[in-house]
Amino acid sequence: GDGTVGGGVVGRLRINGEGVINGDTDCHLLRCNGSAIVNGSLLGRLARVNGHLKVSDHVEMERIRINGSLDAGRNARISHIGMNGDLSTGMDLFFVKGVVNGTVTVQGNVEAEQMTVRGTLSVNGHVQARELNLTLIKQISSVPEIRSRMITVAPTKLAKLFHSSRRGHLNAERIVGEEIRLENTRASVVRGSRVHIGKGCTIDRVEYTETFSADAKA
Repeated sequence: GDGTVGGGVVGRLRINGEGVINGDTDCHLLRCNGSAIVNGSLLGRLARVNGHLKVSDHVEMERIRINGSLDAGRNARISHIGMNGDLSTGMDLFFVKGVVNGTVTVQGNVEAEQMTVRGTLSVNGHVQARELNLTLIKQISSVPEIRSRMITVAPTKLAKLFHSSRRGHLNAERIVGEEIRLENTRASVVRGSRVHIGKGCTIDRVEYTETFSADAKA
């Protein structure tokens, strides 16, 4: 059902329905089936959410698995993220490995080791990662600057096969990496060692040090 509790240090916290937690909360395991609001910061080891989790301040967790949405008012620092839904932060997002099927909206910067997004990526600052895989779906993704060793941006295979209107696009000012493969991307500068510019791309300037190739429809 519905309820309101105070924060603090707890071992396990389970919410079925709607719950409000007032104060910073440090928990080993959070399970939420429904809607949870944390008025403060959320710290812990594992969160499993089927529904919606809103945290007014910082989020710092080892693992989060969500079917629904996570809204962090400030920074989110999560080692491993698995999401089907919407992820948003009011400041920066840090993680080691993240897989999101849905929408990622970050008001600050993103720093990650491995980042996979199938949907829409909107970042006000920069994205810095070791590996970035972005599968575009329908809407416009926007990132001013991307820096990653490996960068792959493309629409879904189904959208390409049927020339679907559900193809999305990425808008960026600068894309820098070693291995870069782009489709449906508009950028001012692309700089890398090995660069492939695929279909649907509009790039003002390409700089490469090893190999370069471009699709005839780029």
